[in-house]
Amino acid sequence: MDKSNRKFFNDKQNTINWLAQLFERYVNGQATEKEKEIIENWNADSEATTYNATETEVKEGCNVIWQRLTAEFGFEQETPKPIAKQKVIRLSSFIKYAVAAAVILFAGIGTYFYTSKETTENISSQQYADNKIYFESKKGEHLEITLIDGSTIRLNSNTKVAIIKTEFNTKIREFWLEEGEAFFEIAKNPEKPFIIHSTGLQTTVLGTSFNIKAYKELDETSVSVRDGKVQVKHQGNLLGVFTKNKQITVNKTTGSTVKSQVSWEDAASWMENRLVMNGANAKELKLRLKQYFNVTVEIKNNKLDGKLLSCSFPSDVSLKEVMQGISVLYNIKYDLSQSGKLIIY
Repeated sequence: MDKSNRKFFNDKQNTINWLAQLFERYVNGQATEKEKEIIENWNADSEATTYNATETEVKEGCNVIWQRLTAEFGFEQETPKPIAKQKVIRLSSFIKYAVAAAVILFAGIGTYFYTSKETTENISSQQYADNKIYFESKKGEHLEITLIDGSTIRLNSNTKVAIIKTEFNTKIREFWLEEGEAFFEIAKNPEKPFIIHSTGLQTTVLGTSFNIKAYKELDETSVSVRDGKVQVKHQGNLLGVFTKNKQITVNKTTGSTVKSQVSWEDAASWMENRLVMNGANAKELKLRLKQYFNVTVEIKNNKLDGKLLSCSFPSDVSLKEVMQGISVLYNIKYDLSQSGKLIIY
């Protein structure tokens, strides 16, 4: 380490700022090769630790990051408190505090979200209207996002979700499924209920996993539970508390409900690219075939009116194989001669 840097490290505040800035640059992909080496080999022999950062200085370095988060986004969370048993802080101990803060602020994907590089590239839009952050998956893709509270949300094709950036994870955790379908794995926090708003439904949990289907083109919204307990309300009226493999389906127009026993794997089959329909009407058939095979479906002479389709196909099934099975089960004919179009008659 050269003399100028040694002099720099003689000032405690400079040390604190350097610690914060070093990890910020690393997480943001702006670190030099030398800085990457320092981070990735953080130990007593590292050139960066010629000046041994004390526990207090590391803690204050973390404080710098959290102060920036607070100033920028109004966070109300407690500052992380790293615990060190020696003067030199190794990467394995330090990174879970400093980087945990820095990654949220500097990952470059949104105020409260951290995702992988692959996921970042799949995000088609971010908006800040009405103090909300919106994330939207594209047609034919699945998107996974991780919230600051540790909850993971997986979005099916053509799904749009949102949070209010200044309020999420303060007193409660509110989330909007504005269009589409999503699977939720909610981090447990009894102090802060997690509430999902979706086309008239309000789903409240403390920590569990479940699937919500809320497509605008469908007449119903459904909640299917993998584990834990889920409380569901419709326009303020309690519909019940649902547990593993239970499902509630609500008609968006009439408010009528159907409670049923389901396999959560089938309810969330889209995550494995399996095509599963359980009591699907013609509208859902059109939706699913468009999702899986990118075809527009035309049904002539109301051929499927009044019929509910139940079927299951593996991930590698072809459109022709699907239609062969459906045609036998439901006594219909189909035409695939036009590219991108399926006619049922």
